[in-house]
Amino acid sequence: MKRPYITLKFAQTLDGRIAAGDGSSKWISGPESRKFTHKLRAENDAILVGVRTVLKDDPSLTVRLVRGKNPARIIIDRRLRIPLTARIIKDTSTAKTIIVTTPSSPGRKRKRLRNRGVEFIVLPASKGGNIDLRRIIRILYKKGIKRILVEGGSRVITSFLKAGLADRIVMILSPRILGKGIESVGDLGIRNIKGALRLRLKDIRRLGEDIIYIAYISR
Repeated sequence: MKRPYITLKFAQTLDGRIAAGDGSSKWISGPESRKFTHKLRAENDAILVGVRTVLKDDPSLTVRLVRGKNPARIIIDRRLRIPLTARIIKDTSTAKTIIVTTPSSPGRKRKRLRNRGVEFIVLPASKGGNIDLRRIIRILYKKGIKRILVEGGSRVITSFLKAGLADRIVMILSPRILGKGIESVGDLGIRNIKGALRLRLKDIRRLGEDIIYIAYISR
């Protein structure tokens, strides 16, 4: 299957949390790592997140801390819960914004968002309520998107790993411990150590107080 090259990027604490129990995540990583993230964004054709990330963080998903072109912004939002006041809706002139949703999402809201410059990919959901990631990325590839940076949240990252669609992982490790919180990767259905996903480590570097791990996923 021809598809984009997919990088999963997330910042986590030493105990594997990408957010605290209340959902807060600003800022797990330091300023140097955030600048590195913006460089990653500039190297990709699109950033992809789930709607929970938009609801929780209200990100711009643009390149600001380095020079570079803004990638397209892709949001998976099957029920179209994204607020009309979200930053990525207010500034659609800054970067192309694509929402992946289902036919059952509110048609009137879709129309309002289209009038603001938002593009849509409308696909049916499975019995479990999810949209097939393979279909999404095939369509994006046909739109000329060849490199995607997946920035979260946990469910989206887990879904890409379960589907075997990730090529590279960039993990920012922060010297903090939360104990209870939102895990970076959820249940992959792996029940023993032999089934663990194997990574080929490409690079380890220190940025400020953080450690950056860059690894490829072995097939």
